[in-house]
Amino acid sequence: MTPPLLAGVALSFVSCLGNFGIPALLGIPGNYLVLPTLIYQRLAGFGPAVLSEVAVLSVLIGMIAVIGIVAQDVLLRGATSARQARRSSRAPSSCGAGGGRSRSPCGRSHSCVLVLPLTALLLTSLVSAVGVPLDAASATLENYRFVLFEHAAARRAFRNSIGSSAVAALIIVLIAVPLAYFLAWRSSRLLRAVNIVTEVPYAVPGVVLAIAAILMFLKPLPVLGLSLYNTIWIILFCYLARFLVLGLRPVMSGYHQLDRTLEEAAQIVGARLVRRLVTIILPLVAPAAAAGALLIFLTAFNELTVSALLWSTGAETLGVVFFSFQQGGDSNYAAALGVLTVIVSITLMLATLLLGGRLPKGVLPWRD
Repeated sequence: MTPPLLAGVALSFVSCLGNFGIPALLGIPGNYLVLPTLIYQRLAGFGPAVLSEVAVLSVLIGMIAVIGIVAQDVLLRGATSARQARRSSRAPSSCGAGGGRSRSPCGRSHSCVLVLPLTALLLTSLVSAVGVPLDAASATLENYRFVLFEHAAARRAFRNSIGSSAVAALIIVLIAVPLAYFLAWRSSRLLRAVNIVTEVPYAVPGVVLAIAAILMFLKPLPVLGLSLYNTIWIILFCYLARFLVLGLRPVMSGYHQLDRTLEEAAQIVGARLVRRLVTIILPLVAPAAAAGALLIFLTAFNELTVSALLWSTGAETLGVVFFSFQQGGDSNYAAALGVLTVIVSITLMLATLLLGGRLPKGVLPWRD
């Protein structure tokens, strides 16, 4: 197996290790548990009294994830070297931009993985109960009306998810623009350490970050006397820590494509760093920063892994309400809520087309 394939395997392993949503929705009903769902059940069933047990389980997941992250980093370096050696003799991909026949296997795969499940979700949201055939007589929008106007937790979840995702995106962009200046254009051991630190919260499983946040904020903070536990603010804190790298990487890509001539000229005439950032650099990296903010919003808007362990009454997120509907047997309400979140996500993804060619290549995963 080649280094790129091995690196992909390592990345998939780390991603699947800490995933909560899929194992929770599909595994818990059949009592097929993985470590994240086991932590959730222990914490949900016994409360803070089992924090020591779930902390041990979280450390175990974290250790396994670190091994996968290190392996991925080593393999990616090997993949980069191999790609440079073979650059002149690269073989065409079967899923590339070739003829129609070469793309048909990928097209069928995408249909199975994306189109069919989304179609099933839409059809389920338009009937009164699971198993009822959809026709002119059985079609109804009652599930959408209930989710949007009658269910108080769902309405709160829309407000909480939109608000916390937007605030997290804004704060991270404000941090990322000056931080990326040093990470992209300066070099030191401290900056390399900072670069690694920004990646760790996103790389480790979300349940590990959630347990760490619970242990940190279970008691009031020293001096301040404030406690974020059982509030929406603890979820926002985890969003800031976990998704910082999503806002930082696009901005760094923007910095790498900038010509420093204007910034250096301003520095020569005496302009301080803050002024150079605001008047020269920010307008140039604004498209990349906006793309990073959108990526953060979309990721946080549909997030479940962190909020499943941190939510409380009044601090529900859309992922939590969706999971609650499904666990309670209200699959039609869950389907309606799922369709609404998909519509919001697709609308925002299409909005990136407005940025057009101003985005650095590779900033957003759904654009070439």
